[in-house]
Amino acid sequence: MKNILSKIFHFPSVTIPQKVQSSFLQKFGESLNIEWLKTDDFYEAIFYLEDIEHISRFDSSGELINLKKNLPIQSTPQHIKDKAAAHGELMNVIEISEGEVVGYELIVRDDGLIRFSLLLNQKGGLLHKSKL
Repeated sequence: MKNILSKIFHFPSVTIPQKVQSSFLQKFGESLNIEWLKTDDFYEAIFYLEDIEHISRFDSSGELINLKKNLPIQSTPQHIKDKAAAHGELMNVIEISEGEVVGYELIVRDDGLIRFSLLLNQKGGLLHKSKL
């Protein structure tokens, strides 16, 4: 998988600091298919844990900055599903955590099949909506 993605997207080889690797292993040790990227001053790991895709972002000292988890639609909290329904059919849900759940990134599709990106806070309040 790593070689295929590297060939398609031309990911440069990333050297991960030991503190970042140790922190990742401590938090997500049983992960599969780990891909590392360096963005600005952060290290991002894209991986699968319990069959769910995650993206974790660490600073160079190994501190976890945030975690994004691609939720199955059926695992989405009901109040988030209800808020999404007001905008269209729920297509994709990403839970964002920074120590605790702080929000959700959603993709919804309206009756005209136009897709929108929604950013909701943990209570379901709309923070941002944009057409895709």
